[in-house]
Amino acid sequence: MTLKLHSKRNQLIVILTALLAGSLLLIGAKKLQAPQAEEMLLTLNGQEATAAEFNWHLQMNRALIVDYFKQTYNADYSKDFWSAYYSGENPMQKWINTAQTQLLTKRMELQLAQEAGVVTDISFEGFLKEMERENNRRSQAAANKEVVYGPLHLEAQAYFSYYMSNLEEATIEAMRSNGSIVISDEQVKLEYAANLIAKYSLPGTIRLEWATLPFGPETEYKDQQKALERMEKLHAIATATAATDSSGTGFQDQAKEFGVNVGEVKITSASRRTAALENPKVLLTAEQLAPGEISSLFAENGAIHLLYCLSADDAAVQPLDHVKDAIALNLAQQKYRSIVDEKLSEAVVEWNYPMAEGLANQTIQ
Repeated sequence: MTLKLHSKRNQLIVILTALLAGSLLLIGAKKLQAPQAEEMLLTLNGQEATAAEFNWHLQMNRALIVDYFKQTYNADYSKDFWSAYYSGENPMQKWINTAQTQLLTKRMELQLAQEAGVVTDISFEGFLKEMERENNRRSQAAANKEVVYGPLHLEAQAYFSYYMSNLEEATIEAMRSNGSIVISDEQVKLEYAANLIAKYSLPGTIRLEWATLPFGPETEYKDQQKALERMEKLHAIATATAATDSSGTGFQDQAKEFGVNVGEVKITSASRRTAALENPKVLLTAEQLAPGEISSLFAENGAIHLLYCLSADDAAVQPLDHVKDAIALNLAQQKYRSIVDEKLSEAVVEWNYPMAEGLANQTIQ
């Protein structure tokens, strides 16, 4: 009886052992068959930045990196460009690091905007939807004959700048409202006093006699050198007589003798922006002239130019009341940038460089 019971107990142990082993094998098999979690490229304070978002920033910066190495090292683009080194700098590494820095900064600014209540959806998909919505709005506005500022369709780089600029502006406004950014009247006064001349003065009016001689296929002087030689003769005579003539009349007469067009112009604080866009060399040269002084010859916009300064007024200081709001906004923008930098320095960042390098290599294939 005892032996029989023992035998049955042994059989039961064997059966239980077999069942347990089978269960463990089944669990192990299930673990092996279970899909692995998708590998993450980058996280900022626990929020993931997707590979698609990083690749978007790679695409935006590709041409900029190529141009940087061309301008800095005169490096031409070739099949070996991304793997080459120029004075210790590698295009692939710089490209990846630039895209990463841009992405991290954007992610931090989005997090701050979300905390300030400016946006709710800070996903990359939400960002792309906003771009599509803005471009649709512009197209519809154009179709309705409404004014559209800027291009009718914003490309990636243009929209990124547009979106982040508007986001920064809205976030700063919200942070000033909730007290996260505070700019005191004393700070404004100190900034005003420290940069009174450099920043808060309106340039004085400059009166000029402006002589121009066009050159090119549709002008009398087909060759630039011929036009330059003509203007050199005018420059020599005008310089010799400038000391005794402050009216500009002599300069006008001399220019007419050489068949050179000359006219009096005024550059004011209001017209400076237009001048900087249309004739930047003329503006820069005019600002360096003293009354009665003649400029050197220079070429711009298909013409040789010569300037004679009739008068130059002193800069006019703007009253504090006229600029205090602009100063406060500028100081708030500086504070915002410092907050972004500080938050980034304290952030928890997880970064998968090999994965980023793989994405970059796929992009250039």
